[in-house]
Amino acid sequence: MKRIAIIGAGIGGLALASALRDVALVTVFEKGRGVGGRMATRREGEHSFDHGAQCFTVRTTAFQAWLKPLTAAGLVDEWSGPVVNLEAGRLIGPRHWRERHLVGVPGMNAIARHLAAGHAVRTEVEVAPLGPSAGAMELVSTGGEPLGEYDLVVSTTTPHQTRALFAGVLAMPGLDRPRMKPCHALMVALDAPWRQDWIAAKVLDGPIKWISIDSTKPGRDRARASIVAHTRSSWSRHHAETPTALLGDVLFDALGRAMPAPLSSANVVKAHRWRSALVGKTERPGPFLDHSLGIAATGDWTASSRIEEVVLSALELARRIAATG
Repeated sequence: MKRIAIIGAGIGGLALASALRDVALVTVFEKGRGVGGRMATRREGEHSFDHGAQCFTVRTTAFQAWLKPLTAAGLVDEWSGPVVNLEAGRLIGPRHWRERHLVGVPGMNAIARHLAAGHAVRTEVEVAPLGPSAGAMELVSTGGEPLGEYDLVVSTTTPHQTRALFAGVLAMPGLDRPRMKPCHALMVALDAPWRQDWIAAKVLDGPIKWISIDSTKPGRDRARASIVAHTRSSWSRHHAETPTALLGDVLFDALGRAMPAPLSSANVVKAHRWRSALVGKTERPGPFLDHSLGIAATGDWTASSRIEEVVLSALELARRIAATG
């Protein structure tokens, strides 16, 4: 069978690995400590936070079909309830969700963990840039560890990481144009349950753009409120090099100013930086595949940062790989 290396264990990389399960020997390499990428769930003591993607929607029958076994297994459920707009610390009206919003259960990373099961997934391994090869690609880590030979190497990472990985093989056109937007996530755990009737809010002013009450999601502990707030990319760009340890209290103050009611005392206040949270403008070129060079790529930049489109791009790449043997 063909040997395929997938770089990146986010939802796109894991969806691709699962789709290729029966047609190739797949190894997934992830430089982080765990799988899921931005579909991440972080634990802080007894509390958990979906500090990356908060939820996702379904707009195609293909994605609906892909989700069906995950939903049947209890790993996907609908997150529903009132959503509001906030400005100057005041609730200024409802925000209408016209689509069903789904989440992973009991955390957003549950989907990634399920997809990773049964695959060879190596975490905390960063793959070094590839060099020209007349046959199988021999991978090594940036630390010099041999990682094996592969017939096809697939990048599912950001545009700049994909460009760096393949620079010695091919200058991929268009990868210099998509720009990834940064974001900071603030994680807050309160001593008391969430007592307001809304589950999420769009903030129209200040550094914070979005507030999710994580503890209102299905499968979460509702006894103590857990809150995730995401910042505007312009604010995060300005604070890109500020240590996150210095930003927790700053963002907690901003969250307090955005809220229409005072927050009770918090026993967790942590900030996290996402250097590449969402793709900006992209020409939506679709996944890339060059069998003659032994490289391929998919990810946000091929479509958009919506979970659905990332998965569908990965599935399209899997079909192309399978079709060409």
